[in-house]
Amino acid sequence: ILEPVSSIADEAHFYAAFNVTGSGDFSSQRSGERFSRIGDDQQDLLPDFKIQLVDQDDFDSRFDLAGVLTNGDHYQDDGGSILNMMRALNALQKCYNAIPLHARNSFPTIFLRPDLDIIDDIDLEFLLSYATGSSVIVPGGQFFGGVNDRFAIAAPGKPSAVYANRLSTVFQYLLLTGRSFHSENYLFDVLTLKRLQILPIVQTRFVRVRAGQSFHPETIQQEHLQPAASAESWSFLTNQLMTMHRRLREAGERINVLKEEQVNLGQKVESLEGVLQEFKRKVKRLRVKLKNLKGC
Repeated sequence: ILEPVSSIADEAHFYAAFNVTGSGDFSSQRSGERFSRIGDDQQDLLPDFKIQLVDQDDFDSRFDLAGVLTNGDHYQDDGGSILNMMRALNALQKCYNAIPLHARNSFPTIFLRPDLDIIDDIDLEFLLSYATGSSVIVPGGQFFGGVNDRFAIAAPGKPSAVYANRLSTVFQYLLLTGRSFHSENYLFDVLTLKRLQILPIVQTRFVRVRAGQSFHPETIQQEHLQPAASAESWSFLTNQLMTMHRRLREAGERINVLKEEQVNLGQKVESLEGVLQEFKRKVKRLRVKLKNLKGC
């Protein structure tokens, strides 16, 4: 992600937020991690980032988890999964709002979780070209009935702000819908209610990494995107667009090469024309000498 962004963008801002605890440990029943140590080398790993360390204990003490569970617990683990999701949304919100306002309103935002391994190539230039207007670009798989919330590229301004600040509307949403909290459904509904355009065109696959660098097993979902054929249609369309974009880029590169060759040929022609003119002058002088010799 970082290398292509640096080469594409004239101006880029890199921000990150990590939850930390007083004990230095964390546990997650859902992922199977127990009393794992939290690393302290974030800045070493991300030297170009402005990093916030978010006090998870303080957030837990203030957050109304019981209020979120009023409509039930979709994940059936006494709120453990939901609390982790709220912690992540809190860190995301703090991270995004630390970015200078002019940058938030001027440039697309790439939202990337730090616990993902990117296992396919990702054409950022292609994806960023669609991050305009009201667009939010998301992966084309692992919807779980809503919108994949593991990666996104959002257009400047409102789309980025809505994606990043969705913690602030959780309780209002639960009151409005009367449903239990479900992360992917919630993201879909928030983006839709805000009249944003959801583009599930990211074909890159992401795998979650857990403590000890183990990979979390991924399941293949029968994705919804009603009607059922829509997911396949999106995938086919995206592959077509990416192929067209790649070919256009390659054609552009070839055109630039040809232009350089044209310039070089033009310079060679000018040089040869100069040589030709010099030969003509020499021939003219030789003719004069020959004429003089004949006159003698």
